Amino acid sequence: VCDIVRVKSVSENVSMKEMVTLSQTELKRMLVLQRVLEGQISTFEAALVLGLSERQVYRLKAKFQSQGPAALVHGNRGRKPVHAVPEETRQQIIQLAQTIYRGCNYTFLSELLCEREGITLSPSSVGRILKSAGIPSPRKHRPPKLHRRRQRKPQFGMLVLIDGSHHDWLEGRGPKLVLLLAVDDATSMILAALFSLTEDFEGYRRLLFDLVTRYGIPLAIYSDRHTLFFPPEKEVSLEQQLLGEVRPLTQIGRILNELGITHIPARSPQAKGRVERAFGTLQERLTVELRLAGACSLEEANEVLGRFIERYNRQFAVPPESSASAFRPVPAHLRLEHVFCWKERRVLNPGYTIQYQKQTYRVVNTKGVPVIPLRTVVEVHRLADGSLFVGWNGHIYPLESVPASSLLPKNKEAGKKGGQSMGRKPAPDHPWRKPWKSSQINHGVSF
Repeated sequence: VCDIVRVKSVSENVSMKEMVTLSQTELKRMLVLQRVLEGQISTFEAALVLGLSERQVYRLKAKFQSQGPAALVHGNRGRKPVHAVPEETRQQIIQLAQTIYRGCNYTFLSELLCEREGITLSPSSVGRILKSAGIPSPRKHRPPKLHRRRQRKPQFGMLVLIDGSHHDWLEGRGPKLVLLLAVDDATSMILAALFSLTEDFEGYRRLLFDLVTRYGIPLAIYSDRHTLFFPPEKEVSLEQQLLGEVRPLTQIGRILNELGITHIPARSPQAKGRVERAFGTLQERLTVELRLAGACSLEEANEVLGRFIERYNRQFAVPPESSASAFRPVPAHLRLEHVFCWKERRVLNPGYTIQYQKQTYRVVNTKGVPVIPLRTVVEVHRLADGSLFVGWNGHIYPLESVPASSLLPKNKEAGKKGGQSMGRKPAPDHPWRKPWKSSQINHGVSF
């Protein structure tokens, strides 16, 4: 912005003196035109100095002679612009920014005003209005840190970043929720997202299941070193070594291993910066969307989330460097419900029974499936709906619950009558029925 100076102007027709405010550009024109009028320089030289045409200098000189320095002032100075924002609209924006749209940055607020209120203003205009009213932007811009940003993967599906964000998403209207995300590294596109009450196995199981069923199997998964993904580092037991495990796997790690997905641990939050920046954007925008929708429960929050992710990807996703996709199709023989489940090992006991969660189950053999040898280590599959199966050598066997009464020996079942045991009575000539004599004990008589 040019500096402003004030000069005295004496009009030929008006004897009164007036103060005229000139900018540095206008002051320069006045000084050059005075030299032209005094004959120190020519009109052609003045045009070169001012960067104007010679014809324009003739017009300015004529106006300067008749009106003085006031002729050099721009004609729109002091007038209200035609495209100025009306005062009623300014007050409406200030009120909305402090009430239902509180917490929005200038860019997001301008989008909401255009979409919901019919007020079309640029983010800079919204920012000027709010700053003049003393309302700063809620986002704190910290000075950037010098670090080398990791290059994006060239193909869609080469690397997927997963993480969870603990935040007051419902702003006190409902329970505290955790947002789980799966973000593609090549495009910053949100591939899967869901709200959960806790950051647990069930939440990540649903997240990965949604990812695989919708897009396919990615090449690699990038996550932090949470114990859901990587167990605490400790020595491998002898039993695990005999079972062929070099390093113990968590349930999430086992799912990724069965799907052939490389699991990469992040050493710092900056390493998975793209999913962290996505959380920062969602904490500003999604919180407002949940508030406007009146979401107060987990189900309502997930419903709003599904609609919001589609708009988010259209606005923030970038095209990949390569058009080819690195997602692999799910093999036809792979039963995903038996991959995305909870698995534990048990030993098959006589009677083809196993013990699981303090209950006894029997393996049901079906036609065309080999019989499992006794004392074999099998895998118990607990599916998402709670049903139980046994896996062995690539075959799946259903389990049925065994009543506790059927586990008693047959002689004990026959000896029971009316729920009470029928004890065996000793014979009449049994030694226990004969009276004891002290003489038998003294003479060493024994029975």
